[in-house]
Amino acid sequence: EKFDPEMRFRPLRSSAALIVTALLIVLSCFHYYTAGFGLLREATHRGVHLAFVLGLIFLVFPLRKAMLTDPPKSSALAPGGVPLYDWLCALLIAASVLYIPYVFDDLAFRVGNPSTLDVVMGTLLVVLLLEATRRAMGWPLPIIALLFIGYALGGSYFPGLLKHSGASWPSLVNHLYLTSQGIYGIAVGVVATYVFHFVLFGVLATAIGLGQLFIDIASSIAGRFAGGPAKVSVFASAMFGMLSGSSVANAVTVGSLTIPAMIRLGYPRHFAGGVEAASSTGGQITPPIMGAAAFLMIEFLNLPYSTIIVAAIVPAFMHFFGVFMQVHFEAKNKGLRGLRPEELPDIRKTLKANWPTLIPLVLLITIIVQGNTPYLAAFTGISSCILVGFFTSRQGT
Repeated sequence: EKFDPEMRFRPLRSSAALIVTALLIVLSCFHYYTAGFGLLREATHRGVHLAFVLGLIFLVFPLRKAMLTDPPKSSALAPGGVPLYDWLCALLIAASVLYIPYVFDDLAFRVGNPSTLDVVMGTLLVVLLLEATRRAMGWPLPIIALLFIGYALGGSYFPGLLKHSGASWPSLVNHLYLTSQGIYGIAVGVVATYVFHFVLFGVLATAIGLGQLFIDIASSIAGRFAGGPAKVSVFASAMFGMLSGSSVANAVTVGSLTIPAMIRLGYPRHFAGGVEAASSTGGQITPPIMGAAAFLMIEFLNLPYSTIIVAAIVPAFMHFFGVFMQVHFEAKNKGLRGLRPEELPDIRKTLKANWPTLIPLVLLITIIVQGNTPYLAAFTGISSCILVGFFTSRQGT
């Protein structure tokens, strides 16, 4: 996690850790339920998701990076190792987000003419949202947002084509807060539905052993050939990418095994890291579970997810084939050997022991190909992960 700035969480004491864990479980259960039994009203569903996620950001990301290595001790001013001001920010941002679902029925009569309370709550959300983004992702994105807010407010001061009449702060808050074109827009809607559902499936599938099964299969197929570990990196990243949809998760999981093996066989360190980085990047476009952009296509292009999956097959194949050929030529050029038989996993034993972990992925793909909704596919996949994990763990005890 230390190499991923979005996962540099503060160390939590027992009480705060318990609260954060409970909130994460409740959020996962909420999305699991809505995937199987229907989404809530749009504003309510997105509001609940944002309230949990934004509130958790203030609990797990500290105000300053220095607090990662020197966290405050538990006290009356920092219960659970989290300062009181972060607890307050978490509560305030959750309240400002849930305010919209609470007054949603009345908004139809005052959108475009926000009340004083609307402006106050909207201002609170905008300010805290910028701070939450800074903590989780750094300064660049908040600075870009502030520049555009400044442009919206001060348009009359710009020259030429950039000039416009300018917006007042209440009217800007009205657009960002009270309509579905701002904070509660399509991007949040996609993350609060498709993305979370499929990421949750990927996490559970990896937890029951499907990710390790893919790595073992890739080692059995490609490990014996010239430059084996590098080719295993490409194959394993392609297969693990089917679950994660995340380049970082792909690199951390697969790279922790393949990079040391590549270096041991004689690949330069920079080349070993480059191979894993290039291979893992393809995880964003490897179906059936891809990055957030694929799910945005569903909404913006109004296409079924099965169409997006089919369209992604060719570019994903070309990406991994290109990386594979580069690895092959480098291995031949340097005369690098493959893995010895004793270094390879026994594919028959691996499949015999872990074939049930393939069931959730097969079910998910089947349901999508049959033309059902991604929600049903994710719900079925998550349910089967829970069942497979339960029975395989029982058999192993």
